[in-house]
Amino acid sequence: MRVAVADIGTNSCHLLIAERLGSSYRVLDGLKERTRLGECLEGGLMTAEGERRLTEALLKFQALAQSAGVSEVRAYATSAMREAGNGPEIAERVRAATGIYPIIISGEREGQLTYIGAAHSVEFGPDNLLLDLGGGSLELARGDAQQASAVISLPIGSVRMHLSHLQKEPPGARAVRELQQVVTEALLPQQALFTAAPHTQVFGSSGTFEAVGVAIAQRQGLGHFHEGNIGGFTFELTALSSLVAELQKMNVAQRIRAGIDPRRADIMVAGSAILEAALLALGASKATVSTGALREGMLIEELELQDRWRESLSARQRSAIELAERFQVSLPHARQVTALARDLLERLKRRGEVFSEEAGSLLSAAAFLHEVGQAVAQSSHHKHSAYLIRYGGLRGFDARQTELIAQVARYHRKGLPRSTHPEFQALTPQDRHSVQQLAAILRVADGLDRSHAGQTVLQDLHREDNTWVLSISGATQLDRTGVNEKSDLWQKIYGPLRLEEVGEVSSWM
Repeated sequence: MRVAVADIGTNSCHLLIAERLGSSYRVLDGLKERTRLGECLEGGLMTAEGERRLTEALLKFQALAQSAGVSEVRAYATSAMREAGNGPEIAERVRAATGIYPIIISGEREGQLTYIGAAHSVEFGPDNLLLDLGGGSLELARGDAQQASAVISLPIGSVRMHLSHLQKEPPGARAVRELQQVVTEALLPQQALFTAAPHTQVFGSSGTFEAVGVAIAQRQGLGHFHEGNIGGFTFELTALSSLVAELQKMNVAQRIRAGIDPRRADIMVAGSAILEAALLALGASKATVSTGALREGMLIEELELQDRWRESLSARQRSAIELAERFQVSLPHARQVTALARDLLERLKRRGEVFSEEAGSLLSAAAFLHEVGQAVAQSSHHKHSAYLIRYGGLRGFDARQTELIAQVARYHRKGLPRSTHPEFQALTPQDRHSVQQLAAILRVADGLDRSHAGQTVLQDLHREDNTWVLSISGATQLDRTGVNEKSDLWQKIYGPLRLEEVGEVSSWM
């Protein structure tokens, strides 16, 4: 099982491709693109240049993932996209251009995933404090050996603070003190929750933290350390203070000659100064570098989700997975659409709708395989899906059931079942009704994950007069549009549908 994940940061974008290896994983490939999206925020909006940089990076990520046999990249966007007022619109355009949807996550979610990634990189104890310094924000997370119990995100990242405080070169001690005063004031309300106790282990992740560790190690005569092997290296706060005092006297060229990575030399003063002020404010005298960060946390979470899901599968479902994997179906999307479809089916049953005993099994297989035809072509892939299901060797179903699965998958998009469709007309009246019932559900479920973000959660389904009210959370605008476009068969079979989400109500039909 291979997965590809990408984190879209303020300073750079990272891709990681890996596969399950026993209880751990093996990294197969990776790519880093220094996009500097933080420079492309103007008036609270991402500029066209930022969108271009992001699109170019994700096109490279998609090509590399596909060459490794991974059909879909799970991408999470952090501070820069989070703060851009046009972030959701850019995400939709980028997906149309690249096939990758940048899922914009909260700072708290970012911190939780980073904590998971760090916990698999260094030895966490019973009480740990993690500082994750990005280009746009600083996340603090505190927890035990497995997961964070408290997370906060603050807008004091290295690129942001460099742009706002250190435009002069060399920046000088006064500018650095002013920057650090902002950091200290931002951390004051968090001290009660995040101040290090005597037994607390303090860790740091991110490229800046690694670069700081390398710079300190080199100044201590440990020249064999570099960003690739700095994980586990511990430095004292006094050593970091000396580094800040040294760097603030240099311009960019001098910092490069002093051994600072040229790609990070411009923001290195801001990054190291933020870390010094943060460690001081939180009462930490030393910190250990973790090379595990957001993308590693994303990778671990995705692999664990896949593992738990596979363990619960029946023989029929395993056969569907084998067929899906053979044709490189996006497993995360297939899993999400299947879960949504099954949830909708069960809610309809509880509200009095009648289905055949085999409906759940047939719907699950069709939902999981609805995009298998993409292996042939994007155009008319619903028809290709039906063909591959019919003749792909799906086990556990008889010929009639396989045909029903094929037709439910065939009608997950585009035209509805018609009397002019010979395969549909060849079914018995009862089976034609079953196909329409299940295809109506599949179309809505697929629409609810049109973004392939895997974020939509069904909260409730009930009737108000003649209208079905579907309450959801977590859906993107693209997902809501997807339902709008694919609720036609639902309206024909079950009646009008109204979608409700926390904070807003959208009505269709």
